[in-house]
Amino acid sequence: MAVADTQQISRLGKYWGGSMSVLKNLIRVGVVSAVNEQEGTVRVVFEDRDDMVSGDLPVIHAHTLRMKDYRIPDIKEQVVCIFQGNGIQEGYCLGAIYSETDLPPVREKKFRGTWFEDGSYVYFDREKGKLHVKAVGRVQIDGDLIVTGQIYQVDPGEES
Repeated sequence: MAVADTQQISRLGKYWGGSMSVLKNLIRVGVVSAVNEQEGTVRVVFEDRDDMVSGDLPVIHAHTLRMKDYRIPDIKEQVVCIFQGNGIQEGYCLGAIYSETDLPPVREKKFRGTWFEDGSYVYFDREKGKLHVKAVGRVQIDGDLIVTGQIYQVDPGEES
């Protein structure tokens, strides 16, 4: 576990009135070793625990009722997990985190988006109020397309 992780957990322990060792077992950083796409779960290996592997951990999503969200971490992706206090078999995967080797695609809070491994992206620039979409491959739209405003064609590399 990184020094920053240990310090953060120590602060949480003091805040909650618990000991650091208890929190170190409840909140853990590990690497995804298996994915069950149908169930929306992952198994996580904890290198700091002699490569101990968790049980199937449900991945936390933003929405699951009427509006749905689906994002499953990749195998070898670093994640944060929280456990119920009875070992590492029952708990939840809170999500992926960036590291020194896997850096964020942008480092400005004005951007919110998704960047894909093939170079495609969709992001919103909150300062300019501009939505950016880049597709390396084809774009498919199912349903009616209504455009209000002008459609401009620019040469590749030209700023729109």
